[in-house]
This record gives sequence, C-alpha cells and structure tokens, in this order.
Amino acid sequence: MIESKKTPPRTLDAVRNYRDHPDAIVEAGEMVDMRFPAGGKMSLRGAKLFHLLVQAAGVDVAEAKTHQITLAALNETFHLSISELIDLVDELHTTTLKLRLTDPKGRKYTKSGPILSDVEREDEDEHQAELRFEFSPTLRKAISNSTHWAVISKRAVLAFESRYALRLYTVLSLRAGMRKTSQDYTLEELREILGVPDGKLKEWRNLRAKALERAVAEINHLAGFHAGFVPIIRRRKIVGVTLTWGTKDSAARIEAMKELDRPRVGRKTRREGRVEHLVGIREAREGWEREELATALSSIYDTDGTS
Repeated sequence: MIESKKTPPRTLDAVRNYRDHPDAIVEAGEMVDMRFPAGGKMSLRGAKLFHLLVQAAGVDVAEAKTHQITLAALNETFHLSISELIDLVDELHTTTLKLRLTDPKGRKYTKSGPILSDVEREDEDEHQAELRFEFSPTLRKAISNSTHWAVISKRAVLAFESRYALRLYTVLSLRAGMRKTSQDYTLEELREILGVPDGKLKEWRNLRAKALERAVAEINHLAGFHAGFVPIIRRRKIVGVTLTWGTKDSAARIEAMKELDRPRVGRKTRREGRVEHLVGIREAREGWEREELATALSSIYDTDGTS
C-alpha cells in the first residue's frame, strides 16, 4: 500500500484557526519577508493600516474579491482623521513590494506588485463612510500558496512607535517559534529587512543608534519574545549583525501584556527606565562576580603570600 503524502498546513488554515482571536493577525511568511524596490518604503502608519486590512479581510484575504470596512471600524483603535486615513490608503495603493516566492517545482523567484490593486471610498466626510479594497494579485498569490506564517499581536502592532521596530517585530515573529534562535545578516540585508530607504543610515553607528537599538528596545518592551543583536566584525570593520531571539518566560510575557494595556503616554519613559534597570542589574551582577573571584583568589594564598 502506497502512503499518500501528507499535505503541509497552509497559512489560510492558520487564518481560519485564529479568526475568533481579536488580537491575532496571521500573515504569510512571504509577506513578512517582503522587500521594497530601490527608493521604496512604508511609513509606520501605513504599515499599521496594512496589518489591520489583512486582519479585516480574514479568511477571504487571498480571494479576488472586494473587502469592505468602515472608517469608524478602522478608527476604533487607530485614531486618525479621515484625511489622514485617505493618505495612508493612497500610500498602500502606490507602494510596490518585492516578494520571494517558490513555484510548484521548488524553484525560487521574485514577484513584484502593489499592496492594493483596487480601492474605493465613499465621499461622505463621516467615519461611517465605507472603504472598499482589493489586495493585489501579487499579494494574493503569496498568501494562497504559503505554508509558513507569523501570528502577530494587533495591540503590539498599534503600540510600536518606530517603523523599524514594527518591521523587525514581524520578521522575528515568523522565527520566534523555531528551534533556530539566531541568524547572520550583512548590513545591506539588515537595511532591506528594516526597510531603510536608499541612502539613509549608511554608517553603522547611525544604523545601530537610529534603527536597530530602538527596534530591539521596543520589541523587548512590548513583544512576547526577546530580541538582540551582535555585530559581526571582520578586519576591524562591522560587516553585519547576528540577530538573536527567544521566548520570554511567563513573568516577562505577562509584563509585556500589561504594558500593552497601559496608556501610550509615559511608555518611552517606562521603557528607558526598564533598560536602565536591566543595565543596573547586569552591572551589579558583574560586581558580585568580581568580588567572588577576588575572594576565591585570595583564599588560595597564605597570609605570608606563599601558595
């Protein structure tokens, strides 16, 4: 008897499984690892709207159909004026993505296209006005064929204050459940992952201070996993980074959930205070270790200095 091959779970199955979880947004791994053509980028607000529209489409996200949502529904947790929302919709309609896909024969290829292929909006200047949108064939193809995905938190998405933090959060969410807990990237690959525009943050010190350190700090404050990085040095030059990740313990996950429930006001101060607290703990631990080492060394010698 010939055993039939087991069909791998699909991203659309995960979407169905999580459809009753209001905080869960399921996204295809190919979407998570999206890149932007030269000069392209997505703003923080644009990225947040993108994630909300993916959730709003639900189990029909890969269908060639028009999805509907009122501006009021979008603004339940995404408080913007109508004109600001319209600008963000226009951004998604004109932003081009590059997705790395695999054909049925296992050959990898790159497919480019916009995020939204069709958009309609009622002219009423009220939040009950309806937004009608359709995801592009490029995006739908990636989702329909996908067999790996990330489950991200809607509350975390809306809480991030840096577009680099949100990008890194989605990328690491795809990897956080894997046995592998680190991966090496060149600086150019890192810029692509974070969506750094061409010509920006070209120096390592700027990329580290203005993008990577801030992104990691926000993730460690708000996500259910922790993140870190280690520079890769060759011939005294930074040529890349090793990104690291891992699941937080239950106490740390609960604290992250509590932070998502707290008001945005004061979040930066709380985050910086937490970093200072962790640094203080590390310095105190190093001090204790030095004292213990000194005590251990002194115990080896007699009072006259001989061993």
